[in-house]
Amino acid sequence: MSPATRRRLRAPAAGLFDLATPDPGYLSRVESEIAAFAERAGHRCAPALESSVEFARQLGRACDGGKRLRPVLVEAAYRGFGGTDAEAPVLLGAAFEMLHSALLIHDDVIDRDSVRRGRPNIRSVYRDRLARDGVDSAAAAHAGDAVAIVAGDVLLAGSVRLAARAAARGAHPDLVGECFEDAVVASAAGELEDVLLSCLPTVPAPAPERVLDMESLKTAAYSFDAPLRAGALLAGASPGDAADLGAIGRRFGLAYQIVDDLLGTFGDSTRTGKPSDSDLLEGKVTVVTAFGLARDPDLASVLEGVRDGRLPPATARAALRHAGADRHAYGLAADLVEEGASLAGSLLPAGPLADAVVSIGRRVLDREA
Repeated sequence: MSPATRRRLRAPAAGLFDLATPDPGYLSRVESEIAAFAERAGHRCAPALESSVEFARQLGRACDGGKRLRPVLVEAAYRGFGGTDAEAPVLLGAAFEMLHSALLIHDDVIDRDSVRRGRPNIRSVYRDRLARDGVDSAAAAHAGDAVAIVAGDVLLAGSVRLAARAAARGAHPDLVGECFEDAVVASAAGELEDVLLSCLPTVPAPAPERVLDMESLKTAAYSFDAPLRAGALLAGASPGDAADLGAIGRRFGLAYQIVDDLLGTFGDSTRTGKPSDSDLLEGKVTVVTAFGLARDPDLASVLEGVRDGRLPPATARAALRHAGADRHAYGLAADLVEEGASLAGSLLPAGPLADAVVSIGRRVLDREA
């Protein structure tokens, strides 16, 4: 991709998803809803346990931060299709954000990551605390993983409850609930495929198309497609119009994940808030490695050497760049963004909704975190 093309796709210098919403207090109410859930989680059991209160504090901490992309998409779709209820999009936006936090917590267990958003994640907080108290390192690590699984489960259950409350206030309660359930099932299917792909040998390499299908399910479905569809359905949009909006979002969401793969391999960890070596050390299959292996099968020995600890991750990064995997992945992300923008132009009426969705899609390409 030429520098001129990349510059043309770049968004204004504003924050990545810093879009004005018709309701300026919307995101603060989403935050309050999430914080209230975490607070309730510490006091819902009888007898009350000190460990439960601390656990609730860690739940709130795990949900803190992030771009709040999913609530923004819910709000844009809801208002774009004429929704007027002040409470319904807040509940649905909080539901998608809590789902996101639950999936990140579980993903960190699967990937054995210890850092999220630039700070220790919940599994490492408990692991390190128990280790300091004298617990054997293996037992402390196991307990940390167990706590993280429980935390993700609690947030997942809470997100489903919030989505149901939101759906009950909308025009299509069954369809909104079904859309949210689709997002949960799709993300689980994508995570399963991700785990299985990482167990395969690098020779023969998984086809890039298979990796893209996995990422479409694992990330694009619940991060872009479902929030847009559910927000539209909540406002009373027809299933067909909601599906059109979701199709646009699916393309932007896949581009988002491809850029995430690039950041996970070549990004600055001080900006991304997560280690830049973990994907390579784990031998994780991404669009970047799939493209690299498709172009240069000899990369397999380099990637295996990094995974086995015989080579530093920098060697793999240099080899992937030499194969052009970074340029090819970025070019595909840019093509998906253009395809999504073109669909938006043909399927959506001109106005705030189309402008907001396309603006978010274009900003995906300039992510640094």
